[in-house]
Amino acid sequence: MKKQKEKKDKDENIVYDNDLEKSSFSTKSDSKLKKRIKELEKEKGEYLDGWQRSQADIINLKKTHTEEKKVFTQIGKQSFLEEIIPILDNFDAAFSNKKAWEETPIEWRSGIEYIYNQFIIVLENNGVQQFGLVGDDFDETVHSSVENIKTTNEEDKNKISVVMQKGYKIKDRVIRSAKVKVFI
Repeated sequence: MKKQKEKKDKDENIVYDNDLEKSSFSTKSDSKLKKRIKELEKEKGEYLDGWQRSQADIINLKKTHTEEKKVFTQIGKQSFLEEIIPILDNFDAAFSNKKAWEETPIEWRSGIEYIYNQFIIVLENNGVQQFGLVGDDFDETVHSSVENIKTTNEEDKNKISVVMQKGYKIKDRVIRSAKVKVFI
């Protein structure tokens, strides 16, 4: 037989037993203890709920912060691109003047073309795309028609015939629509 130590608390009339399954309490203090246990369990549940809500709030805050950071980065790229576009337009203007471009020494042309290509690569690496090429289908959501040119060739209808200014976009967001002439 197991030896059990029993201790009697005179004030509460509680009998303690080392074996928890067989512990006994006097009926007088039993209801007080059960009430206290329920209070503590309720308090524990409230603390746990509060902690879980705080954890969820932190996760949601991190998600919100990440999304806001993406938006601000996109806005920063857009602002920077809006300042760079006129420079790219100047490159395009220089390249389009065939006579002056051909008269420029080959070393200078090669250097300028190299610098232009570096610009384009850096922009592409940052999600920027040029659009609006001769022969592309006209799309009024990304192209701005400055002139319509009549054509008898059915295959050319609704195609870009001349690009006045290239368009630029970051991912799917149009920064500047391409200004084009369209065959109709």
